[in-house]
Amino acid sequence: MQIFTQNSKTILSVDFDRKTTCGQHCSYCYVENMERIYPAYKNKIIRNATWAKENGKDFAVKLNQEYRKLENSRSAVYKRLSKLPIRIYGAGDFISEHTWFLIDLDFKFFIISKNLTTLQYKTYVERLLTLDNLTSIVLSFDEQNILNYKGVSGYLGKDRMKFAFTGIEADFNKRKSEGFVFDIFFNISKKKVEREKSAQHKEACPCDSGKLAHKESCSYCSKCWK
Repeated sequence: MQIFTQNSKTILSVDFDRKTTCGQHCSYCYVENMERIYPAYKNKIIRNATWAKENGKDFAVKLNQEYRKLENSRSAVYKRLSKLPIRIYGAGDFISEHTWFLIDLDFKFFIISKNLTTLQYKTYVERLLTLDNLTSIVLSFDEQNILNYKGVSGYLGKDRMKFAFTGIEADFNKRKSEGFVFDIFFNISKKKVEREKSAQHKEACPCDSGKLAHKESCSYCSKCWK
């Protein structure tokens, strides 16, 4: 695969270089380890970031070709590919230039983004919602960017819009008690006690809370993308 990244949880994702696309660098991000362990992956996401920014139309053509090939693959790895849309931004985040490849995608996809919670990118939310193949936009919050919540709170409950919180259970519980509303909670702790506390919340990602096995979990759960 020249562009796609094979991912145990989401099966496939489209990933980009964080340095050139992420407005926020998160301390809990797993991508830094991925880059260190897999140099080829690092080279791919840097190439993706440059390609998508400089020639989005061509980037979309290649993505569509790769998807069709994998969709028709007989490999067991892709047997559940048709059960879910593609996650855009397994690494990296939305920038304005990405509009030009997203509008030309032939397959269903969803977006999880912190950049789209900011005033700088708010105008692009409406543009993205005009795309038929977009199943959802998940506005992603944590303790670093929670102040952006108010500025986009008008999207709460809107069609194809979801709000997510990433962090530990104590912080999520605190924010809920303060009146913040989220559709999804991504628990970042691997400790058993934290996973058990996370599982008590109806918003919890069942994979991150230990209720669902990691492999292909997003093809069984639809909290983010349905």
